[in-house]
Amino acid sequence: MKKTRTLQFVLLCPNISMTDELQNNFSKIYDQYVTKIYRFIYLKVSSQEIAEDLSSEVFMRTWERYRSESAKIENIQAYLYQVARNIVADHYRTRKVRIVSVEETVDIIDSTDSLQDQAMLNLEMDRIQKALATMQDDYQNLIIWRYLDELSVPEIAQITGKTEENVRVGIHRALQALKEKVAP
Repeated sequence: MKKTRTLQFVLLCPNISMTDELQNNFSKIYDQYVTKIYRFIYLKVSSQEIAEDLSSEVFMRTWERYRSESAKIENIQAYLYQVARNIVADHYRTRKVRIVSVEETVDIIDSTDSLQDQAMLNLEMDRIQKALATMQDDYQNLIIWRYLDELSVPEIAQITGKTEENVRVGIHRALQALKEKVAP
């Protein structure tokens, strides 16, 4: 991702007087979560460029909070997803034109698969992505967190502020809704 250079510049900028330990810790957090946050945002906005910009914004806001002495983040994963949700909401609130690129695809296909298998997988992923995009936001989030980011129910409960039982029920309902939308 191109935004790595931006983060490195901010972290290594001489005007920012932070300890090496703080910078190293945040770099590790960035490396651990950048792909998950990007994927979460990409599935919401369906544009590679916008997803990169919004992901960068998530980490810039998190860095600002992380480096301040008065603000301590108890659960960094929950905080990152909450910031990402807010930034996506802000994006949709303020956008004027929706950018749709036909050429953008998600590279998840193994090159050893046959051409026919790749085509079938692309069609199925396209159907699922379109169905997911029509679902309510809470259901989208639950499916992305549970099955794409492979978060546990307790982790999702921390992110959403709901009980584990409510999260389990929400995941079940989200899957049912997705199945209804994908079914032929």
